[in-house]
Amino acid sequence: MNSKLILDTNIVIYALQGDKHISDLIDEERLSISFITEIELLSWPQLSELDSKLIRNFIGKCRVIEYSSALKEKVIDVRKKYNLKMSDAFVAASAILDDSPLISADSVFSKIKELQFFQVKPNKK
Repeated sequence: MNSKLILDTNIVIYALQGDKHISDLIDEERLSISFITEIELLSWPQLSELDSKLIRNFIGKCRVIEYSSALKEKVIDVRKKYNLKMSDAFVAASAILDDSPLISADSVFSKIKELQFFQVKPNKK
């Protein structure tokens, strides 16, 4: 496929935990994450040194969509329209501005009309 995708935090977590369905889905894609996802992944209080290295390695393979004035304005718009949590509004706004599909296990994004959204269910072991 080799298209560009934006990953929500939960998708990165499932991929790093070895979910083959998720890994196969994002393999060979041009991956992006919001800077909010980077913060969420790296700020777990119980994060081990090994987990931190694994996460940083994954992030290094992604394009990180950084904060900008345009993003701020889109977050305000999305949050007001759809009553999202701040972190979800940043992720959704990043995907909208980048004109890229967002992949998440969270159904909250399905109500955002201007977003290309694909909900994926992780494989429960």
